Amino acid sequence: MFKKAIIILILLTISGCQSSEFRLPDLEGKTRSEIELIFSEIELDIDFIERTFVIENQSNLFIEYGMFLNSGDILEPGSYVPIIVSASLIDDSIYFVPQSIPYDGPRLDQQFFELELAIRNETSVRGVGGAFYVELQSDGCVDGDTAKFIVPEAMVTFTNNPYVRSRFLNFDTPETFSGGEQEFGQPASQYACELLMNASQIVLQTDPGDNLFDRYGRLLAWIWIQNGDEPFELLNYMMVRQGLGVVRYLFGAGETNVTVFDGLTYTEWMFLAEDRAVKDQLGRHGDFLDYYWDYDKDAPNPYTWP
Repeated sequence: MFKKAIIILILLTISGCQSSEFRLPDLEGKTRSEIELIFSEIELDIDFIERTFVIENQSNLFIEYGMFLNSGDILEPGSYVPIIVSASLIDDSIYFVPQSIPYDGPRLDQQFFELELAIRNETSVRGVGGAFYVELQSDGCVDGDTAKFIVPEAMVTFTNNPYVRSRFLNFDTPETFSGGEQEFGQPASQYACELLMNASQIVLQTDPGDNLFDRYGRLLAWIWIQNGDEPFELLNYMMVRQGLGVVRYLFGAGETNVTVFDGLTYTEWMFLAEDRAVKDQLGRHGDFLDYYWDYDKDAPNPYTWP
């Protein structure tokens, strides 16, 4: 009788263990939201990994399990299960996408290459309006209004380092740094990086009469980019023209008669870019959404934020 009780107890224990195990379901043709619903009653630690280079006819369509797992595998409760899904599709009718706008801003005058780059006095270093060629550092993309460049030897006289971080003059974009992320920060960062990465040549121009550096030690500059043999275009203007930045932090920058094109100072051109972006309802001035933002949580979307 005692042996029989022990055998029954062992069988019950084995049966209990078996009932607490989980068999991975077949997720073929399922989207992420459908998969989340399936696993909502299963005690497994699932994590989604998006393969941005795999594009299907639906966003986040199941591709495969990670860690060499397969449908039908039996796992213990609490086991980690990575689930790989396809890229999120961008619906242009909902999310903002930078527009193909014929450039309508100021042009770079060749005379600026003949000016001094800066002037050092007893208390500060100030720009003169001089222009000089730079290279984008390998990790040069920072955000929508900041980048890192390699400057020529003539500029090292003032920077004391060929590798500099530059803050773009006269406008501001939302932040992307960890803990301070803001809506439309990532679209601005992505657009600025695309412009810089695709540029055949990049020119920085100091601002006449303005401080050469901000309080964080960043080089203040107007950023000119060239595509092929086309005339240079002002990146500062283009960022605001797309509605991804707003005119800010002027402090007299761009308001001298040195930086003038077609009768308008650089500052006036920047305000004109903002007016045009508002009129065209672009970026932050329109009803389009930020693809990288979770509007329900008012925070970065963890599945699209780079």
